[in-house]
Amino acid sequence: RYSGSASDIGTLESLIVEGVIKKGGQASKGTMFRFDCSEEGVTVSVDGSVQGVAKFAGMGAAFVDVFLDDDAVSPTLVSSCMDNWSNPQAKAIAASLLELGDSSDETSDKQDDEGPSSSLQNAVESNMKSIQEYATSVTFVPKLEDGLYLAGAGVRKKSIVKVYAVAMYSSPVVLQALSKGSKSAMHNAARSFSPDSPLTTFVLEMTYSAGAEKIAGAIAESVKPRYNGNPTDINELEALIVKGVNMKGGQASKGTTFRFDCSQDGVRVSVDGSDQGMAAFEGMGGAFVDVFLDDNAVSPSLIDSCVETWSKVSLH
Repeated sequence: RYSGSASDIGTLESLIVEGVIKKGGQASKGTMFRFDCSEEGVTVSVDGSVQGVAKFAGMGAAFVDVFLDDDAVSPTLVSSCMDNWSNPQAKAIAASLLELGDSSDETSDKQDDEGPSSSLQNAVESNMKSIQEYATSVTFVPKLEDGLYLAGAGVRKKSIVKVYAVAMYSSPVVLQALSKGSKSAMHNAARSFSPDSPLTTFVLEMTYSAGAEKIAGAIAESVKPRYNGNPTDINELEALIVKGVNMKGGQASKGTTFRFDCSQDGVRVSVDGSDQGMAAFEGMGGAFVDVFLDDNAVSPSLIDSCVETWSKVSLH
């Protein structure tokens, strides 16, 4: 189905293998794969964790053909699509959605013509890249599925122990601040949670095994002195981390990934791609950002990586 180089398929295959290996090498019952097909290629996720993009023109369409052409591997999928959307009620819904989409597109096109956001995003897209964290060799993908871009990657150490690799993902607005070489501007933009930059995300991958209470307690203790709200609010953040680790046996073993989405509303916690919930307290999102970006940041190498990666890029 793919008319490009046969070796391109090897990239797609390796992304799938990489994701399965991260969960022990076995795609057991309940394992979820997600394949986002576009003009650029196919983005692969395993159990909610983005592995990367097989970026080859034509591969996205070839993947669609696997499930929708005359020799589709799952004829029942094609039949289900037809059954669900060919009845009169479904057709009426589809027609209304098309009308709504046309109206939305017109508004969006007008906004794009009027503002600089599109050119900034294009500049970021053309310069984004994956980063392999130097001390741990953990590699982070250049973009998350919700449109956040990789700013940099570092390591969290306790004495000589490398506990986890950490990456920050943020909006083009934050990267623009970084392109000016200002650490303080990056810090302020990342915790502003403005309409143009409502979310800053930190992805942690364990490189050292730790129990649920130990890793949750360590993260909570870093947030606590930076948070101005009720100290007991931190307990909810800690409990969400513990819950996620307990769901995988109580041990945050090597390769376990944590994701912390920081916003004006608080901090949303995910463990190995599974959403655990949100510690919804005003100010907690900013405090979590401070853990990694203030003057006493727990991973100075993350800040250095962010500046090194984007200060050479022109996003003005």
